[in-house]
Amino acid sequence: MTGVPTRLIRNARLLLLDFDGVITTEAEDVALKAQTLSVFAAISTHFGERALKMMRLAGRAIYDAGGSLQLGPLLYHTAKLLKPAEDPIEPTLAKLIHACTGNLDYRGISRAGDRIREGLDLLRNHDIELAILTNGVRENVFRVLEVKGLTEMFPAEHVFDAISTLDKKDELHPKPDPQGYRFVLKELGVEPPSCIVVDNSRKNVRAAKRAVGCGGAVYIGNSLKRKDRGVIDHLAPSFERLMAEVADVLRADG
Repeated sequence: MTGVPTRLIRNARLLLLDFDGVITTEAEDVALKAQTLSVFAAISTHFGERALKMMRLAGRAIYDAGGSLQLGPLLYHTAKLLKPAEDPIEPTLAKLIHACTGNLDYRGISRAGDRIREGLDLLRNHDIELAILTNGVRENVFRVLEVKGLTEMFPAEHVFDAISTLDKKDELHPKPDPQGYRFVLKELGVEPPSCIVVDNSRKNVRAAKRAVGCGGAVYIGNSLKRKDRGVIDHLAPSFERLMAEVADVLRADG
């Protein structure tokens, strides 16, 4: 594949972005995850041994159910186990989120370059909305966006995490669960064919395209598997490169 297909951009109303490894570079993502893991190791110092035990139980339950240990679902299920039975979950969850993100060192995060900013500006100028859906937590997204100088590009109501997808049955729908994508599209009033999903996970973009019917799927990575070639519309080595390609298309359209 060469440049991003013009039809994807011209037919879009929403660019729905993953966060880890897309907005953040691969190196930034690895560094932040390593720091978060170190917080997990010391969680008992914040909340006591019981909290560490509850986190392990939550992780085991997620794993046994076939899920992956993403930060948002892990902290949510830990809070459910840890909070007093009759209390709301929000205070305990907020404390856990702060323990895992409040003391992270963001000095390794670099400001977004001109090519990223130009691409995002042109998308907004062409009435294509921007949103983020992450399996992490919104608080981390907000801090990274601030360091990168992109806060104004993504209103708070356009940043969604797995905890945002909680339904009436008290169930989360983290990616690649199609219900997570459907939740975001409904909240933003966008039909699936008008949405382009950008992710560095093949299974996520496959779910968005096949199960939800999103109009475009862009994979941030270096290669595609044969089974993905009929599903993924474009391969870009980085988000910066993708934004440069998007800018080329939108400048040509005036």
